[in-house]
Amino acid sequence: MSDNNMLYGSPILCGDNTIPGVKYSEELEEMIPKIIKAGLDWGLDPYPPIIELMPYDEISEIAAYGGFPVRYPHWSFGMEYEELSRGYEHSMHKIYEMVINSNPSLLYCLDSNPLLDHVTVIIHALGHSDFFKNNAWFAPTTENAVNELANHGTRIRRYIDRWGLEPVQQFIDWVKSIDDMIDPSEAWKKRNIQSANIKDTRVYSHPRRLKLPETDGHTHDYMDDFINNTAWKKREERRIASLELREELNLFPGPEKDVLGFLVKNAPLQPWQQDIISMLYRESQYFAPQRVTKMLNEGWASYTDFNVMARQHWTNGSGIHDYAKHKMGVLGGKYSMNPYAVGFKLFLWIEEKWNKGRFGLDYERCPDMETKKNWDTKVGLGHQKVFEVRAIHNDVTAIHEFIDQEFVDKFELYMWGKYPQPDGSVEYRIDSRDAKVIKKSLMQRYANGGQPDIRLVDPNYANKNIFLLQHQWEGRTLHPKYSQATLPNIWNIWNNGGKASKRVIALATRNKNEEEIV
Repeated sequence: MSDNNMLYGSPILCGDNTIPGVKYSEELEEMIPKIIKAGLDWGLDPYPPIIELMPYDEISEIAAYGGFPVRYPHWSFGMEYEELSRGYEHSMHKIYEMVINSNPSLLYCLDSNPLLDHVTVIIHALGHSDFFKNNAWFAPTTENAVNELANHGTRIRRYIDRWGLEPVQQFIDWVKSIDDMIDPSEAWKKRNIQSANIKDTRVYSHPRRLKLPETDGHTHDYMDDFINNTAWKKREERRIASLELREELNLFPGPEKDVLGFLVKNAPLQPWQQDIISMLYRESQYFAPQRVTKMLNEGWASYTDFNVMARQHWTNGSGIHDYAKHKMGVLGGKYSMNPYAVGFKLFLWIEEKWNKGRFGLDYERCPDMETKKNWDTKVGLGHQKVFEVRAIHNDVTAIHEFIDQEFVDKFELYMWGKYPQPDGSVEYRIDSRDAKVIKKSLMQRYANGGQPDIRLVDPNYANKNIFLLQHQWEGRTLHPKYSQATLPNIWNIWNNGGKASKRVIALATRNKNEEEIV
């Protein structure tokens, strides 16, 4: 092992008679620093990794906790563990590896993986760690999540000791059912400690002024009357008057996307409930970027292991067949638009286009399809571009920016439909080859992390104590089973389990005929 254990994997967590986990084999221990160096040389910039081997039951337990060794006690974690462990026992699925967005980064590998799979999943997980560290959507997430979530678990256990298991777990049930009804952008805002002192103060709003142009550091003051003219000043006066009137009448500015955040600040809760909902809200903000970058994150990790294992020939000749079998299992699913496969192909496509100069006005405006087909200016910007994409995009922005008809045709990313046959079999047929249709379908699938966008219109609609929620319709109906089960949970939080004034929870949406229903 290297002298820098934090860089090349710490041997402290290898496992023995006192430490959970499984000890490295000599071959793997020799390979780990080399494969990590290959990833760094290729351009990765991950958090320092700590690599631990685990048997299937232990890695299933870690996975059930969302990848963390310690969480608060809740029945849902046990249910998730049973599903994962039994799924492995019955050969329904297999967790090759897990990686945690933290500093240092925790990499868990299944101990039964063969050596080639171990090396592959380590470099794959290192790609995930690089994405966590460098992607803009993860910028506000804490690097000390392991300790923070463990502290949450300790505090919640104290509340269980004080108030009992059932009341605390019931309250957690209510909050967890809406933990995806948040606005991830709230994580960028500075958190202030609110004072309990009641003050009779007024906040004054001032007109905004448009910035004057500058030349060589000199401001053109003479243009002020033209830019900040009378029409602009009157519009600002109307804006300020409207703002002050809204505050005076205590009108809700909605619609509010951060429904859980609103409940954190405004629900009439007991102190222990307020603390728990604040902790779970903080955790939901931490996990939110993983939902909106699922395709791109997995695509980047797959693209990383492909570059190191296949292009750098880390498979040592005959091992390429085993690597290809492993890769086929990850990227398979021709009819499902597998997010691993879509993300992987997207990075291959971006690399090829920017290596050959297939971008810019000259390429876009070229009328000859044969010329565009053979276009290659050999600019070689592919490597630089893929690292730029992994740094600034999420799933929706990447789909909107890079998926076009050329991409759809090259990778046969068509929309398939299931058609039952008279003999009981199912036949798959292409429903659409149109990139616009396919792009719209993908954007609907990945918008808001794949969850319906439900916003708070007004917590006191029509001044009748109606907590009105509005489903932002995009063509898909809500699942009645889940929506009808979730509304009572919001009611319980907003009414403090029925102890506060009786407030009504209403949800406006549309049915399959696009008729509005409440």
